[in-house]
Amino acid sequence: MRHETWILAIALGLIAGNSLAQTGPQSIKPSSATKVVGVRMGTYAGMCIGWCDSETSFNSKSIVVVNKSPGDPKRYPEQKMTTLITKQDWNDVQNLVDATVLAAMSGRIGCPGCVDERVQWIEVEFSDGTKKGISYNQGTGPRAIADFLAKLGAIETRPRPSRSEGREPPSGALESPPSVEPPAARKK
Repeated sequence: MRHETWILAIALGLIAGNSLAQTGPQSIKPSSATKVVGVRMGTYAGMCIGWCDSETSFNSKSIVVVNKSPGDPKRYPEQKMTTLITKQDWNDVQNLVDATVLAAMSGRIGCPGCVDERVQWIEVEFSDGTKKGISYNQGTGPRAIADFLAKLGAIETRPRPSRSEGREPPSGALESPPSVEPPAARKK
């Protein structure tokens, strides 16, 4: 009987812990006087070879794109590209962060990466130091976040001067994996 009580207590603890881990802590809501000072977004994958970790950050001066390899940095050195951001582009980024986007940033959704799925994340930083973000298995995020990421991607790909460090990441490397042609479409 005592053995069964311990097993039950452990099982209930695991269930409670798993439940809390999946909802994640809610970020503090920024005050109305705060401004967006940075937006970061990225993806990562656990069991992956190559440039599997990517991050794009936007601030009032630049857009920085970084691709990293979690496993073999000698074979896959960090790729970093910095581009200047125009005042209009920065204003567009700030204006994209609206009440709908902030409401959708609910911390963790599910168990990102638990089944070696690609994880997507985004974080907004405010002038009062607060941050609000979300992480989820790629393709499972809220519609408001998917729309937000698509609009950020459109701003990121607008033509502008760039400065690369290391190998330059291919265009669009962060937002979508390489497309694969269906066998019927390939030339013979």
